[in-house]
Amino acid sequence: MTLRLRFAALACACLVFTASAHAADAVLDKVIALARTQALNGDQPDWPAVEREAYARLAATPGEDGRTAAIRFVLASLKERHSVYYPPRKASSASRGVGRPQPASAVPATITPIAQAHTAEGAIDRLTINTWSDGGGGAVPMAVAAQSVRSALNEVLSSTRCGVIVDIANNTGGNMWPMMSGIAPLYDEGTLEYFERRDDARKPIQRRGDAILYGDIAPFFADLPALKRRPSHIAVILGPRTMSSGEILALGFKGQRNVRFFGRPTGGFTTSNNSYRLENGGLLALTTARILDRGGTVQHGPVLPDEVTDQPLEAARSWLKARCQEH
Repeated sequence: MTLRLRFAALACACLVFTASAHAADAVLDKVIALARTQALNGDQPDWPAVEREAYARLAATPGEDGRTAAIRFVLASLKERHSVYYPPRKASSASRGVGRPQPASAVPATITPIAQAHTAEGAIDRLTINTWSDGGGGAVPMAVAAQSVRSALNEVLSSTRCGVIVDIANNTGGNMWPMMSGIAPLYDEGTLEYFERRDDARKPIQRRGDAILYGDIAPFFADLPALKRRPSHIAVILGPRTMSSGEILALGFKGQRNVRFFGRPTGGFTTSNNSYRLENGGLLALTTARILDRGGTVQHGPVLPDEVTDQPLEAARSWLKARCQEH
């Protein structure tokens, strides 16, 4: 063999060795592929460099701990705060969403009810909508959760004269569909907001009758009781713990004439996630779309209150009482 041929053979061997420098990991490979092709910021990272570093972290700590570190490095490379990975030991308590739109971060399930009616606080009552997910095991189906929201709303409306307070100050996210479906009649008919992917493809979130639609599809069906009355004015309470689905719920009201926001700016997780169940039992919630308001303006960061205050309940009541006197 000539020197030139021996050098070519050696170079070829080196290329083969470099390409297979790490053992494949199906879970990590899937996360990288999803992040590259589906993530909102997936066209920004230097993916060969990200893959090398992710596999280096997996090699440094074999097993689920190393895989978790590698996946979280991949997500950090997207340079946004909303994507999250739950390893197998935590995924069982996180929201399911595989195969359906999940425009919110998956969050661990809690025992707090999705909605609470506060009817002994004064002339104008308050509906609290809390963080909610289906618990990974479907213990509380979405339809049941939506019915709970509607029932609590009707309880509040049974004693209020004209206005209602919707308090989402502590709603850190979860599954938006039962939240928004439960209060659907409070929204104006038509398009409320849009989800826009990185290829600029948009789908509207719409209120059509008693349903909230993703495009032209209702993500689930719930036969909900009719609203007792539609209040003439709605006060929405926001705060720094209003995140993700809580923010999407609020954005559905943005630009609605009979609505006013009170409190502090929200957490700023105003993007949409899809959830993917992985082969190891982990759960990936990947940011796949930005949010646009009903006028088509991108929502960058927090939802801002119309009235900034540390006493939002009192301010909301004052505003509603003034509106009620006008009627």
